[in-house]
Amino acid sequence: MSDVERSTPGLPDAGLPDAAGSEDSSPGTSPATDRPAHWWLAPLVTGMSMAAVLGFLTWQVVVRGPAIAWDWPLHTYVDPRQPEGASREMLNAVASLGGQRLYTLPILVAVGLFVAWKQRNIRVLVAVGSGLVTVFFVGYWIKFSLARTPPHTGVDILHGEGQAFPSGHTANATLTWFLIVIILFGSRGWRPDRRLFRRWLPAAIAIVFVSGMLMTLLDYHWLSDIPGGWVLGGLALSVATAVLRLPVPWPALTWPPSLAARN
Repeated sequence: MSDVERSTPGLPDAGLPDAAGSEDSSPGTSPATDRPAHWWLAPLVTGMSMAAVLGFLTWQVVVRGPAIAWDWPLHTYVDPRQPEGASREMLNAVASLGGQRLYTLPILVAVGLFVAWKQRNIRVLVAVGSGLVTVFFVGYWIKFSLARTPPHTGVDILHGEGQAFPSGHTANATLTWFLIVIILFGSRGWRPDRRLFRRWLPAAIAIVFVSGMLMTLLDYHWLSDIPGGWVLGGLALSVATAVLRLPVPWPALTWPPSLAARN
């Protein structure tokens, strides 16, 4: 779900159950029996909270409420001050690498495949897929239902030529970079480690924030589209972490054979 091209009309630690990590787990393990009885509670509460905030922001866009009050003033400020030439290309590149699906999807899938191979089961791949499906279907359902015009059209109307709200670019960034940290260093990840998790979490937050803000400063999105993308990504992240914690026996991967087996 990309929003970078103008030609197209168009947190985690407190709520995510895998955020804490496990210092006693070893890399490559796939624990299936050590989940607490209420393993579903944290992702359920987080997911419902994200869904409620997303619903509120969507309602604000529909009724033109206070949550979108800064959209037009910010657009009128940044529109005549757009960078040009190499500066704009550089900023576009940063924004694209942060959240454009053309780049984030291969990165997330590659990390998921790596972790699945190390753990020798498909649990991580199912979690990644469930998060991507959530962003795609929920995001496009809202986008097509509202059809909000983007700021570079010079008008802010619903049911027009656009898919501005919520920002799919920002949702992709939120899901991708937080989920990568979780599946690498969270308690169900490749190398569960609280220290590494806490070290890389701020980097994920910075990427998500910068890529989202660039979409507004480069006039691709209204300001209110960005929080919409954040909470949509948070909703997808809650679904993915719930799948990671499902107390079910996951099919083991027998191919490709591990290096140890070949040796």
